[in-house]
Amino acid sequence: MLDGVRILACGTRGAVNMCAALLERAGARVATADDSGGIPPFHAYDAVIASSDTAPRALADALAHVKATAGTIVCDITATGPNASRVGVAYSDAQIQAMTGLMDTTGFADGPPVKIGVPFAEISAGMYAASALVAALGVRRTRGLVQAVDVTLFGCAAGALTTFLPKAFAQRDGARPAGAGRVGNRHPACAPWNAYPTRDGWVLICTSTEEQWRKLRDAIGGDALLDPRFDSLASRLQHVDELDAHIAAWSGSLSTAACSATCERGGIAAGPIVSLRGLADEPNFRLRHAGTARALEDAPPAPGTYRTMAPFRVFPLASGVEAPKRAAPSGAVEPGAGPLAGMRVIEIGQYTTAPLAGKHLAALGAEVIKIEPPGGEVARTWTPGQGGLSYFFALNNTDKRTIALDLKRPADRARFEELVRTADVLVENLRPGALGKLGFDRAALAALNPHLAYCSISGFGLDSAYPSRPAFDTVIQAMGGLMDLTRSGDAPVKIGASAADILGGQAALFAILVSLTGALTGVHERRAGVFIEISMQDVAAWCALYAAGNPPAPGAVIACADGHVWLEDPRAAPGETRQLARRARCALSTRARAVESLGRLGVRAVAVARVDELMEDADFVTDILSVGRGADGAFWPVLKVPYRLARTPAVVRTVPGKPSHGEAGDPAPSFRAAARDVVD
Repeated sequence: MLDGVRILACGTRGAVNMCAALLERAGARVATADDSGGIPPFHAYDAVIASSDTAPRALADALAHVKATAGTIVCDITATGPNASRVGVAYSDAQIQAMTGLMDTTGFADGPPVKIGVPFAEISAGMYAASALVAALGVRRTRGLVQAVDVTLFGCAAGALTTFLPKAFAQRDGARPAGAGRVGNRHPACAPWNAYPTRDGWVLICTSTEEQWRKLRDAIGGDALLDPRFDSLASRLQHVDELDAHIAAWSGSLSTAACSATCERGGIAAGPIVSLRGLADEPNFRLRHAGTARALEDAPPAPGTYRTMAPFRVFPLASGVEAPKRAAPSGAVEPGAGPLAGMRVIEIGQYTTAPLAGKHLAALGAEVIKIEPPGGEVARTWTPGQGGLSYFFALNNTDKRTIALDLKRPADRARFEELVRTADVLVENLRPGALGKLGFDRAALAALNPHLAYCSISGFGLDSAYPSRPAFDTVIQAMGGLMDLTRSGDAPVKIGASAADILGGQAALFAILVSLTGALTGVHERRAGVFIEISMQDVAAWCALYAAGNPPAPGAVIACADGHVWLEDPRAAPGETRQLARRARCALSTRARAVESLGRLGVRAVAVARVDELMEDADFVTDILSVGRGADGAFWPVLKVPYRLARTPAVVRTVPGKPSHGEAGDPAPSFRAAARDVVD
């Protein structure tokens, strides 16, 4: 993997630590610079991870010099990046949550915005930085190009808003009722979907189909849920308060385990809201991470507890299958081409996790072929959108070629086999074992392509205590500890953005890039096929343990006349922040005036932005938002990636059209197939 790679971590941001932990997990040797203020010997390392906006001036200047002279790879993780209007300001994670609208999406509709209980922007930046660094290391080894990498917390937080930005894109006026972006633990388009009290805690229950609703209704029993108001989804959404009250009465009479078991028997996504200490007794976590579970029994999470577990697993693709030597790809790569130029990725994904990984692999230069069911991915039709395609689908599937295949049909199976033979990567987020049931288990894939990197993303992993339990982002947030840390008052609340999905996709991206290290460095004959297992619960727990062991500075959401501000003062006790707000007369002021008044008191506050207000934010419009072209030539709002490689940039350009069906329109094996023939 990254054996022999030397990394220096010299920054105080959490993102630097998270990035270093991932690289170390992948085999790199990581050293940490001390806090003496001296300039470390950057030239002695393959790459440096830093946060120049929090560094002393001398260190920041030295980092800038190394970046400018391309002496070594420097990955600089900052709040807003070198080209932003807010450049150089060391905003905290919570302040970035507020500025991007991420905070405004979390909480209950009748309550205030809620700070996410994990430093989401820092964690996300650390994960993207690790992926970008692996790509940059590959470029240096294969092309001799040394380049700087910049990663921004602002871009990471804004990029997580793919379920909220579509409405902002479609909005034509600024009118929006207060709290309209927050739904608590509910789902705006599905019911029942909520957190319900039990005798000993809370349980998340999520239904997404009429069949699941009927199974839940029958499992609960009684006459209350036979009310005609609950017969259709539209009517259930209209009467969701009454519906939730009936389900809460049932759940409140049972234990959390009994509620979860009842739902699992019916194929309904459900699970308990697990506390951080409770992870020690959570069956799936204990099965997969026994050592970390034992540590949590003895003591609360410490700063380094998260390092005792892995957020991904890598195994040989199949035992007993020897990977023959393979020829290196023929033909020169353009100097400015993406790091993955010449590689092919097959994606069988829907919604967020696998599509997110595929999107970034495409931005990094790989040819990504997305396989959809014959009717197309369901998310294509979500509203709002344009020309019959949803903005959500467009945001998550940029720069991919799409093909519709039914893997139960012999002709489509043969086409899939042809694609696998020529692929470097296969990534999917089907139910565990689903691809195997279609005849494409690890052994079959290894027989087709012994060099394949096969990544499977699921809720609980293949080696699981819940082999039949379905999982949605909300359930994983609950069972991974994220909701326990994110609370509105005393009530646990899910992160508004699909945090578990996004973080799972980011972990997959990093693990895939690491698995391609041999190809990225030109050592093709050494790269045997690998199987990458991503459990979204593993990733969520890894992030939650980091947050619990590395608590942030205290702060508070303060109400103003036109919204809220986030007030953060490391010097003040928790109760003192609200006293400062009263002194500044925030309740009677606009957000802008409250920020000014608090500034005069020596307290830095930022407005809690709404997602639609990003459309007027100069940094978002110039540094994050971009324009892509659809297959029909139409223009689409898309998002740039939150990392910048100076000499081999990751580029977002196109939005896919309808998936092709006929053989003539299917993506054909490229000329690269000839270079992939094995050699004796």
